[in-house]
Amino acid sequence: MRFLIVLGMGITLISGARVAAADAAGLSQNLVPHRAVYAMHLSKAGSNGGLTSARGVMTYEFKDQCDAWTVESKVYLRLSYGTHPEIENIRTMVTWEAKDGLGFRFRIKEMTNGKQTEAIKGVAALDGVGQAGIAEYTQPKAQTVALPKGTLFPTAHLKSLIAVSLAGRKHVTKTIFDGATLDNPYEVSAVVGAGSGNAKMAPKLVERLGEITNWNMRMAYFPVRDAKQTPDIELGVELRADGIVKRILQDFGKYAVEARLEQVEFLKSSGC
Repeated sequence: MRFLIVLGMGITLISGARVAAADAAGLSQNLVPHRAVYAMHLSKAGSNGGLTSARGVMTYEFKDQCDAWTVESKVYLRLSYGTHPEIENIRTMVTWEAKDGLGFRFRIKEMTNGKQTEAIKGVAALDGVGQAGIAEYTQPKAQTVALPKGTLFPTAHLKSLIAVSLAGRKHVTKTIFDGATLDNPYEVSAVVGAGSGNAKMAPKLVERLGEITNWNMRMAYFPVRDAKQTPDIELGVELRADGIVKRILQDFGKYAVEARLEQVEFLKSSGC
């Protein structure tokens, strides 16, 4: 089972319309560098030999590196399928994204029961804001993927999604590239609704985070290179206007896994 690391939040969050360069620059100052820990559990169980148990932790670190945003994230899960022995799955992701939104580097590694089962690495670049580009994978094999006009990388998605939500739009569709799978890029349809505020949050988190606008979003991922009517994956995300994600629900149809914010630490500004 693959749990996509969707936070930036390397959250490969889905965004809407392109933001003008000046607006994007202003929004980038509002994204809060932070380190977060998420508790994970199975919220919908499978049947007929499907996933019956899942528990684990996701760590996520979002940093401002002056000319770029960097993300380091790790998902640690223990999974059970019916009566079969429990499986240990660890998936790590490291990304670098230029603040002008035109360059992106990514590295993903997955371990299952102590053995490496996946390694993805590469770079991507766009010809300009709103223009086409290419992604070049070096692992698991050398290959080049065309990126359509308007493709966004993860943090550009995040900024754009916040801007669209603040503007009151309720539905947006955009092409994204996050490097997390070999099925990239994706066309992502996002529906934006009202958030829950500080409801269901632990008092220690409410005190640390304070009140801020937030939204509930439902996003469906459709691979651009394999047109079909049903999405590969659906995500439910609760996002704050400062870029911190409170909750992620990854729905695979027959089962779903939830990650809920448990701890957060604000990181020092880069001073740029």
